Amino acid sequence: MDRHCKNCGSNIYASKSYCADCGAKWIDNRITFKQVAADFSDNYIGLDTKFIRTFVDLFKKPEAVILGYINGRRVNYMDAVRYLLLAIFVTGVYTFILKQTGVIEDIMNRQIEATMDAYRSMGMSEEQVIESIGQANKISKQVFEFQGFILLLTIPLLALAARITFYGRRYFNFTEQIVFHMYTYSHFVISSTPLTILIVFTEPNYFPYVGLVTFPLLYIYNAFCYKKSFNLSNSTVLAKSLISIIVLLGVMAVTGILLAILGIIVGILLKVTGVL
Repeated sequence: MDRHCKNCGSNIYASKSYCADCGAKWIDNRITFKQVAADFSDNYIGLDTKFIRTFVDLFKKPEAVILGYINGRRVNYMDAVRYLLLAIFVTGVYTFILKQTGVIEDIMNRQIEATMDAYRSMGMSEEQVIESIGQANKISKQVFEFQGFILLLTIPLLALAARITFYGRRYFNFTEQIVFHMYTYSHFVISSTPLTILIVFTEPNYFPYVGLVTFPLLYIYNAFCYKKSFNLSNSTVLAKSLISIIVLLGVMAVTGILLAILGIIVGILLKVTGVL
């Protein structure tokens, strides 16, 4: 009996369970909760699944995951986009937990009290203190709410800085740098988020300093992945890391200036058109 793929329409031989053209699985029966649970377990929970292999090998041999995807070997590991989506999901869970438990509010309130005392010691009036604290608190809440968006915005900035730092045919082009950082940044988020949550609940006073530790660790991890991907010497890795820091600061400065100019232009246009 002829069977045709429900996704692309290609013929599927009777002895085969997957389409040879698009890779879709042939399903005879109606979908059930048991089947959905089995698919989820097969893709994410099982000990020999793509997620577990991707997670472990991004620690042990990241070049196998990254170069494998770039060179088209994508059977054994999760693709970069799915891994990024998983990182965004983890970030969403992290945000939800901190909001629902009220832990983040307690931390921010303690920070506000300490900041207000610091502002008062600088001679600021009570009105100025309240206004400054209000603006800072608003920005902090927006940053916390849009962590997933910030994750997406950070990747192209890191990729651009890396492309400038690792310029040449031997190294990745910009799109390949995007793939590299989709894997490494997502992996770092997935790995560090449970530890961050643990710190929030056990040692909340140290939470404001988490970023001071995690970003250098991310840089060290990226350096390790570049070393493995390009077979770089330790001296080359160190030199490229120092250069990339300078380049990244420059990229961030230029991006900030462009965003400020864009904000001014949008404000002027809104005023001219009478919206504001």
